[in-house]
Amino acid sequence: MGDDREFIMGFDILPSHSIRSQKPAKYACVVMLDGVVLNEYSNISRNALIRRVNEFEPKWLCTDNIFEIVPDSKSLFSFVDRLPHETRIVQVTGVPPKQVPLKRLARKYKLKVQGKPTPLESARLAAELAALGVGYTIECFSGQTEIKVVRGRKLGRGGQSVNRYRRKMHSRIQQMTRHIESTLKGAEIEYDVAVREADFGYSRSRIVAYAPLPAIRGLVEPSRGRDFRVIVSPVRKRTEFLPLEPKPSPIHSRAKYFILGIDPGTTAAICLLTLYGKIHKITSKKHLTRADIIRMVYQEGIPILVASDVQKAPSLLKKIASTINTDIYTPHRDIPVSEKQQIAREYAEETRVRNAHERDALTAAVYAYRSILSKLNQIDRKVREEQIAVDRTHLKALVVKGTSIDDAISQLIEQAAEPVEESSETIVEEEPVALTPERFDSLKEQYSLLKSENETLKEKLEDSKRLVEFLRFRESELSRSLEIVQKENYWKIKLDRELVKQKDQLRKSKKENKRLRKRLGKLKKRLSQLRGVRRLEMRGDMIAVKSIPHFTRESIEEFTRKVSPLKSGDIILFEDASGGGPQTARILIENEIRAVIVDTPISHLSREELIRAIIPVIDADCVELRRIDEFAFINRSKFEQQMKDFVDETKERARQKGEEALIELVERYRRDGIDSR
Repeated sequence: MGDDREFIMGFDILPSHSIRSQKPAKYACVVMLDGVVLNEYSNISRNALIRRVNEFEPKWLCTDNIFEIVPDSKSLFSFVDRLPHETRIVQVTGVPPKQVPLKRLARKYKLKVQGKPTPLESARLAAELAALGVGYTIECFSGQTEIKVVRGRKLGRGGQSVNRYRRKMHSRIQQMTRHIESTLKGAEIEYDVAVREADFGYSRSRIVAYAPLPAIRGLVEPSRGRDFRVIVSPVRKRTEFLPLEPKPSPIHSRAKYFILGIDPGTTAAICLLTLYGKIHKITSKKHLTRADIIRMVYQEGIPILVASDVQKAPSLLKKIASTINTDIYTPHRDIPVSEKQQIAREYAEETRVRNAHERDALTAAVYAYRSILSKLNQIDRKVREEQIAVDRTHLKALVVKGTSIDDAISQLIEQAAEPVEESSETIVEEEPVALTPERFDSLKEQYSLLKSENETLKEKLEDSKRLVEFLRFRESELSRSLEIVQKENYWKIKLDRELVKQKDQLRKSKKENKRLRKRLGKLKKRLSQLRGVRRLEMRGDMIAVKSIPHFTRESIEEFTRKVSPLKSGDIILFEDASGGGPQTARILIENEIRAVIVDTPISHLSREELIRAIIPVIDADCVELRRIDEFAFINRSKFEQQMKDFVDETKERARQKGEEALIELVERYRRDGIDSR
């Protein structure tokens, strides 16, 4: 398998899921290193599985059936494009359709299996079998790389400078093509080149280099500029299954478990603290990515807790914890620098803390360790008192991850006592049977029958081959006919689509036209009404009044602010006169309103207040109120009659009460009213 420290990932699809279904498929997945399962994912999506592969960059991605993650061989190419270049897909059960069941393979290689494997167990078995060299790698790309140099943008329709831009672009493509050729020659890599010539250079070029993609990427980098693009991709070929090299069974060492303290940033630091509070590793480096940190940590062991030194966990810690399926520890408050320095001094004899980043990562791990120390001591005490023979570190890891102590102990005891299911296909040695003349004649007759049957099957096979060749020929003929029909129907289909589009636009236009005509009719009707009222107003038959919705201070102020201020001599119409009181009436008195028209009852106090100020309150029905949208008009003659009646009634009432001042006020109002007319 090459490097013994390479990751191996195995996956298996969950029951009742299919890659061909409209429902997104779910998978179980395991990550292994040196025969130890580092992490398990019992239910993840296809995209999440691909993200995990890109984060761990495993040597092998193993399965018992590749078509559980791709529906067909064509989709396999796009799937492989999404994986790291170093990762190879392994189908451990063999080459389709002659595949061996996974359970039978596991028994053959003495792997632990009992009953029907669960998806997680199947994923683990696939990874373990690949580690033994069982299976076939799926190769989709040849050892060749395609390099394309094409235009970086489309030229416009025209202009004075379009020819100059085109010549410049073609010249740049030619220069880049020649530069790539010289680079390949300098690296002694054979290649073929095909170009499409244009004025002053090339419009595009294609170079096929006889070297795998990783070797070319170090020489030619993909790029995108204003004038040209360089595209580097492997040359695809037909899918091939290549057998793995058999390997000896890996030695299953005990897994190491750690608390992972992280200080993210441009210079990131990590600290691995054992479950006994000892520093296993502490380091820092610039520009560490999430995948770099995960691979670096898993090379040492399995993290069971991710720790931060600040109260609000950074985004990087959350993503790492999600990837490795662990909880996050955060302190109740941001840890002061003085406490961080004290912790660094406590561990100074054990290791050297080189910078503040490593100090912060160490602090985070130590605080997380102290938070679970009581639980760890409880486990040590229980194992010691009850003399339980289990891996104490593994037990602590299970408890920290959320399993109860008793359940974790039972689980470890069952794993230790679990027998390996023996193969039911035991070969029973039979005693040799004596060869008598009768038996010889019988075997000879059977041989003749089998030989005759074999000749018949060979003839049928030849007939089948000829039929297959004929069907392939018919398929090629039909394919060519289909291409011709598709070309003939292309413009017809495009014309039909354009016709449907134009009909749809025409239908929408007719609908909009109908709506606008209807609106135009309404506007004409309103205009006719307004013109009629305007003529009556110009003749003196109608008077325009100001319409206010409510008899309240707020409504009056809003009308004054948005429509028009109240002026002396205005006639006011209140649509709803029930809201106001004497204070509202005084606003009208202060503005010397001539009259108030009401369409609903007005309060008695407001009416009396207005009458005392010689402002009549007239019912709308008495003056033939007419409304056209937001405009209101009253009959002039009936209004003046109402005003005359109001003045006479007010004067008579004042005379009866002996209110001489009111009588004089009424007389003055009458004279002012006559003068204003």
